[in-house]
Amino acid sequence: MKEWKGKFEMIPHHKALLNRLGYTPEINHGVLVEMAEHRKELEKKTKPILDTLRSYQDLPPDKALAALAIEDKKRQYAAAEKYLEDILQSALATND
Repeated sequence: MKEWKGKFEMIPHHKALLNRLGYTPEINHGVLVEMAEHRKELEKKTKPILDTLRSYQDLPPDKALAALAIEDKKRQYAAAEKYLEDILQSALATND
């Protein structure tokens, strides 16, 4: 029983701590769960927009630099395609 008495005596201390931290009765588990679900919905809605924005942020600020970056990506794509074709041709040649 003494253990319970000690715990009950701590309640005002905990209430004061909660008040100091900004707790109000309107903030409870149910409200926090709803807010978390709403946040997830907002993240789902904004993810495509943020992905698009990130793709634009990777572009150089100048048209000439953007054209160079596009040409570089085209060369990288062609090199990767040729490498894949060579690997496929060598794999087919070893099977014959």
